[in-house]
Amino acid sequence: MLERWPKIEVLDKFEFVLHGRLQAAARRRRATREIQGFVVPTLKGKFGLGATAFGVAMVFFPGYDLQQVADRAGRLKHSTWGAAGRQRAIEAGMELMGYLRGQVDRLETPVDFSFATDFQRDIYTTLREVPSGETITYGELAAFAGHPGKARAVGMAMRNNPAPIFVPCHRVVPASGGLGGWSGPEGWKEWLLRHEGAEVPAQ
Repeated sequence: MLERWPKIEVLDKFEFVLHGRLQAAARRRRATREIQGFVVPTLKGKFGLGATAFGVAMVFFPGYDLQQVADRAGRLKHSTWGAAGRQRAIEAGMELMGYLRGQVDRLETPVDFSFATDFQRDIYTTLREVPSGETITYGELAAFAGHPGKARAVGMAMRNNPAPIFVPCHRVVPASGGLGGWSGPEGWKEWLLRHEGAEVPAQ
């Protein structure tokens, strides 16, 4: 069963962090979004997941803390914690549990790309079409997304991806070999590739 991020910790403890940084920014942009956060229990530990009514906005791996949640939210175009994303968060949480049990190959829950630049949106949207069990190089992804020659910029987009697994940056590897960087914790990229049955590049 999904467990909501505790109100006292998210809405109260971080109110002083979120109020000035997020509310003022939202007023300037006139684009308010509410994030609903859930703890997702899995056999690999407790993940954190934040979603808006538009889709998944944040994913955190086991061992995360709520300061990371506040910091991540501060970089997105969202303004408040609230219930608008509840249904999307539940949908995504159940799907994530199924994926980690090996029962779901393709994550279908939409991702809220309001946080992304046009370039990042092209890259992330194209990446979501790479099937489970396969990998793609930074250069190939850039070309398929309509940005040939932008492999380095793709690498930066992977490191800044706030919704790993749903935007599967673990499937992107260097043409020269090795795993390359990504936005998740150390060790998880290799684990996810093995979990999906993909060939893991030699280090």
